[in-house]
This record gives sequence, structure tokens and C-alpha cells, in this order.
Amino acid sequence: MKVPPLIALLLGPLAALQAADAPMTAGKPNILILLVDDMGYGDPQCFNPQSKIATPNMDKLAAEGMRFTDAHAGASICVPSRYSLLSGRLPYRNWNTKDTKDVEVQMRKGREVIHFPQPQLQAEPGRLNLATLLKQQGYETACVGKWHQGMSHSAQADGTLKITPVDFGFDYYFGFDAPEDGPYAFIENKRFVVAPTETIEDHPGEDVTNPETQGLHWRKGLAAPGWKFEDYLSTMAGKTDSWLTKYAASGNTKPFFLYYAIPAPHAPWATANEFKGKSGAGQYGDYVMNVDAMIGQVLATLEKLKLKDNTLIFFSSDNGPVWYPQDIERFGHRAQGPWNGMKGALLEGGHHMPFIASWPGKIKAGSNCGELVCFTDLMATIASLLGEKLPNDAGEDSFDISPLLRGEKPAVPIRAGMVHANYGSYTLAIRAGDWKLILPSSVYTVKDGTITPDTIVENKGKGSNEKFALYNLRTDPGEATNLFAQEPAKAKELFAALKEDIARGRSRP
Repeated sequence: MKVPPLIALLLGPLAALQAADAPMTAGKPNILILLVDDMGYGDPQCFNPQSKIATPNMDKLAAEGMRFTDAHAGASICVPSRYSLLSGRLPYRNWNTKDTKDVEVQMRKGREVIHFPQPQLQAEPGRLNLATLLKQQGYETACVGKWHQGMSHSAQADGTLKITPVDFGFDYYFGFDAPEDGPYAFIENKRFVVAPTETIEDHPGEDVTNPETQGLHWRKGLAAPGWKFEDYLSTMAGKTDSWLTKYAASGNTKPFFLYYAIPAPHAPWATANEFKGKSGAGQYGDYVMNVDAMIGQVLATLEKLKLKDNTLIFFSSDNGPVWYPQDIERFGHRAQGPWNGMKGALLEGGHHMPFIASWPGKIKAGSNCGELVCFTDLMATIASLLGEKLPNDAGEDSFDISPLLRGEKPAVPIRAGMVHANYGSYTLAIRAGDWKLILPSSVYTVKDGTITPDTIVENKGKGSNEKFALYNLRTDPGEATNLFAQEPAKAKELFAALKEDIARGRSRP
């Protein structure tokens, strides 16, 4: 198949050859995905030695496996990022923004839950995802934690919920939809464990830069009687342990897939007492330490049950941290690491993630990889490791990075670029090699799958969000110097590649 030259900026010449790569093993490994929420690249000490937060368990996982230093979420906020992880598809591909302005006006009116027109699995019930793929491969599948991909909150006549993760390929589910919006009640499989029959009021954070996004903050909503935010992390950790223990005791010959979506350090920062005041980064740092302990707990459980040696583990965060410049100044801690921006931003701090892969005896311990990868790549990679090939209508933006896990250094990049999405201003950025072009929100919209305007226009706006911005990430990783005026040909090249990517509807050949 002939690939257009500009699309090759995104694909990389090696992409069409990946299907021929041999699996790393003839057997089927257990697979554990550890996804934390709103944690930055600069929080784990294995990615940032200057971190003010002790993260011994994340550091140990990195020492046992491979640390990726150019890994990205599919978007810089929760819902579309999780969609890209589970579907292998960049979330902006099914944007429908005809009513975007109305939605944005209603976002916080009356303290209501956000209703972005964001892609999620609920809207695509037939789409192949990681759970359905692995279930087809004979896996026992489970999800514990935050879902955020479509969940019904009203019980039907028989007491069950119409939509939960068990409707998307998971044999077992325990968790809730989102930690700060309600309903504040655990769901197990298709039922509330305790129904949310009470109402709790808004609770702003205290002694933080933004009390509506940080600290022990939550919004008004329904809650189960006796609900305590301080208990929900330990409850989910316990359920994860019990599921693995039951799996090991059953004599099950199926391998397992566990998607452990820890809903922290996203607010509310409901830190257990043993971690309070223990970090050098305030309430946030203490909560990250709490999360690190949860990761240590599940790893210890795998060891105890003698499951770890045949378990492929992926660890990352769904998007950047909620960490403002005032927080950096106050604590001397850069949660974003060397990048600028934070959660929600097209700058690297919004989507450039810590990412670790570990598999004893298969992935070299203490290794590093600087190749560009994305969450979406897990689907094609896992399929390849199992000797399978994805159908054409699934994982449209998923590339097989198993050669990188084997420690190979491809002559040309497996993934040469990607497209980043911003769901606050509904705009995009395109990465190709070392270069990145960010489109201005004031002159740019996506509607019905097309770009408006359809050509690059001169930078005329006064604010940073009103201008095209071109950066060279190799020489300027902090994105401090806009090279749009100095490199107009490169800007036009990336803009044309973005248009081709949108028209093509996929980046995987």
C-alpha cells in the first residue's frame, strides 16, 4: 500500500512492516495496566531525580523494566485519554462539535457535571477494545477503579445498572465513574454496593492554589450512606487483592487482564493518615505517596501469589497534573518535570507521561527507551505479542511497539508523529519528529471532520492561545520559543500533514 508522503511524517516507514514481527513468547502472559490519574512526568523520582516525593514502588517497577521518556496520552484530560488507551484510536477522530459552544456555556452552570461531547466507549458499543480483544484470546478480564467511559447511574426495575464496564468486555468490575462528581457510591459488576440515597454538598479544597481543582475538593452529588473519601483508595486496593487472590486460588488456566485504574492523585486529595505531611510537595505530594503505596501493594500481591514472573505490566498516567506555576514556586517541585503546561494543555506538560513496561525475563531490567510512543499503541502491541493482527476497523492509531520492548533500536521510528487534542478549546497540535505545531483556538475549529480555516493564516492575535505556535522539542523541550515566523515552510508541512491525517481517518496503515 502506498503511503502519502506527508502521512509518512506520522506513520514512520517501519509501520507497514510491523505485522511480520514475531511474538516475544509463544505463551500468553498475564497483563496488568496500572493507570493513575492526573500524575505528572516529574512526580516519580525514577523520571525526575529532583522530585520532592518519595516513590519507591514506581522506582522499583522502573528498575525492573523499561522506562519510556517520550510517551504520550491520547489527550490531556481524563475521558478522551482513557478512550484512546482502551480503543487504540485517537479521540479527536469522532469529534462532533456542532453544539460545542452551548456545551461549554453549560459546563459549570449550577455546579453541574461537565458534559463535554467527548468520545467514549459508551457511544461506540461495537468497537473493539482491549478487554474485548483479550476476552477473544481467552483471558479472564477485570477492571477496578475509575471508568469514565459511560456508566448508568440509575438502577433498573431489577436493581441492576444498564451500562457498566461488564458491558465492554470485562468479566468483573469494581469502582465508580469519577471521584469528584458523584454519585459517590461503589459499583460491583452491575449493581451499586450501597445505593447513593443521600446528598453531600460542595466541598472546596483548603490551603491550595485552586480550591475547585485541588485539595480535599468534591462537588455536590448523591452519595451512599457512610461514604468516606478517605477510604475509597484502600477499598479499591483491597478489592484488587481479593480478585487476584481468588483468581490464583481457582486454578484458572486462563491468563488474566487486569485494568487497575487508580483514581488518584486526581482530587479529592483524600490522603491516608500515614502519608500526611510526609512529602516535600504538600497535600499533592502526600497523595502521590499514597498512590505509590497502592502500586506497591498490588506488586507485592503478584509476588505472593507467584503471578509476577508471567505478568506484563504497563504503568502510566492519563494526563498531566493539576499543578500551577504558584505550586512550583511554593514547593520547588515540578510535577510536570521539564515540560511546561499541565492537565488540559497542548503543551507537553498536559500529555507527556511517565510510562513503564515490565515483564521479568522478557523486558531488560533497568532499560530506557527514548522513542515516541502513545497510549493507543498498547492495543496493536498486545495483539502482536499474542500473534494476532488487528482488524482494519480497530485500533486505527495503534502501532506495534513490541520491538522496543525487546530492546531493539529500529533504523527508522515505529511512530514518527501523532496528533494531540485539547478539549477545552477544541483545537489540535501535530507532532512530527522533533517538530510540533499547535493551532490557535481563536481561528480554528473542527466541524464535520474538516479544518476551518483550511490554510495557515498569519499570527495576528495578542495572546498565546491566538497564535500558531511551532516548536522544536529537541532544542526547546520547554516550548519557550515560537519558531512559526522563522520556519514557515515547516509549519505549512505539519499543517498539511494534519489535514491529511484528518481526511484519512487513521494513522495505522
